[in-house]
Order: sequence, then structure tokens, then C-alpha cells
Amino acid sequence: MKTKFLPILFIAVFSTGLFAQQNITNEKHDRVLTHIEDNIFSVKFYDADGTVAQEGQYWKEGDLFRPHGKWALYSSIDGDIVTTSTFNKGERISVETVIDGKVVKADKQQFAIKQIEQQIDQLEKRLADLKEN
Repeated sequence: MKTKFLPILFIAVFSTGLFAQQNITNEKHDRVLTHIEDNIFSVKFYDADGTVAQEGQYWKEGDLFRPHGKWALYSSIDGDIVTTSTFNKGERISVETVIDGKVVKADKQQFAIKQIEQQIDQLEKRLADLKEN
């Protein structure tokens, strides 16, 4: 009896955390796109209540709009800027964000390092799978 009870208790205790997580819904934002000059367009995304949620610029290449210049993401609580990103024709150059009251910055070199680390992780997993087979 004890051997059946412990696994059931274990499952019951650790599965309750799965159901206690907060549900997050993605909201659609109204977008206003304004032609500035040449290939540059300004864009603002608005919340349902009309406040600006995000703003930035796009660089138009053919039919594609790529993030360009400085972008800002605003808090839905107080309207303060939470994150700023800088792009050059779709390539992210830098990001600055606030996490738990602290400013965290990342630049192009750090993005490249992170991408290489992720690729190494994937290759290590593939190698481990090959060794198992």
C-alpha cells in the first residue's frame, strides 16, 4: 500500500503547481503606420484603451518591413518605457530593459555569443542522441 501511495502523493503535490500558473493572453494591438521618407516608416501599436504600447520605425525592403532605428516598449501599468531596442535594417544592434528595477543591456556581440551557445547546445544534444543509438 505504501508503495502505491507515495507515487500518487508525489504526482498530486507536483502537478498542482502546473494548474496554479497565471494565464497570459496575447492581445491584438491597433497599428498605425506612417511614411516618413524614402524607405522609412514610423509605427505605433496601441492598446485597447488607446495608449501607446510600442513604437518604432520600419525599413521597407521590397514587400518586407524590417525593424529599424530605435524602438520602445511601454509598461501597460504606468506607461513608462520598459525596453528599448536599436535595429539597423532588421538586425538588432542593442537592447536595454528593466528587470526587477535593474537596467540590463545587451549588444550585438552578446547576441552573437548567445546564438552560438544555443547552436552548441543543439549540437551537443544531437551528439548525445547519436551516442545512444
